Amino acid sequence: MTLQGARLGGMECGDRDGYPVLAFHGAPGSHVEAVAFADAAAAEVGVRLIAIDRPGMGMSAMSPRQQIADFADTVAAVADRFHMKRFAVLGASAGGPYALAAAARLPDRVSKAIAVSSPAPFDDQSASKGSAGVKPAGGLLILRRFPFLARPAAARMAQVVRKPRGLDAMIARMSPADRARIAGDNWLRDRLAENIYTAFESGSRGVAVDFQVLFARPWGFDPANITVPVEIWHGNGDGNVPIEDAMRLAKAIPNSTIEIIGGAGHLLFVDHAAEILQSIRSTSPAAD
Repeated sequence: MTLQGARLGGMECGDRDGYPVLAFHGAPGSHVEAVAFADAAAAEVGVRLIAIDRPGMGMSAMSPRQQIADFADTVAAVADRFHMKRFAVLGASAGGPYALAAAARLPDRVSKAIAVSSPAPFDDQSASKGSAGVKPAGGLLILRRFPFLARPAAARMAQVVRKPRGLDAMIARMSPADRARIAGDNWLRDRLAENIYTAFESGSRGVAVDFQVLFARPWGFDPANITVPVEIWHGNGDGNVPIEDAMRLAKAIPNSTIEIIGGAGHLLFVDHAAEILQSIRSTSPAAD
């Protein structure tokens, strides 16, 4: 579809007659995440999954955005396009804050929000913490202080992933739990590669802006003001997003529950998509 003069793309999967759930990918990421890891699970539990590519990634053209909260207008437009009055939202990793933004801005339309392996609002104190023996937040602290570095960082990442062993370099920086999960699973490795390659198909600007609005700018909403039910899922072996972030989100959001999965890393959604989607389906009203 076209929104404010720019192409907006994504992919629909799962049960086309099921309960509607709008899904938001990580960074760098694309609609490939939902299709690869949740298509079969969504069909099984009766969920109609619509994965939206953010501006400048996947099938979506670059367009201006200032804060994460701005994306709620896009969510509403997509729901209108599919004639959905009520729907749930699901965000994995960097997609989590976008799901929370939709819940905050569209309380009359969002029935439930799920945040999987999601960061909490960024602050300098949390930047010094890590988990699972990995401390990636130092780079995030640099972005907080020097947001203009997001563009060269994203451009460098795009170059790395195109190299023959570029994906290996990214995997090497993951937590032990995630490295163990990927080891020997060529299907998973190929899907992760496809997801990252698709994110950079139109260049690196979209990923750079995603980094900026997530880590270097206010989100534009307060999680404490979210009134719709929120489920937070996190692995205690996550080395990308510290488990402390999940705890902070759960503490801040009044109507929230938290599920900590023992031994799971940042790739929690890969093996727990069916459980997560079932939790949406079992508590959601009939779709309008």
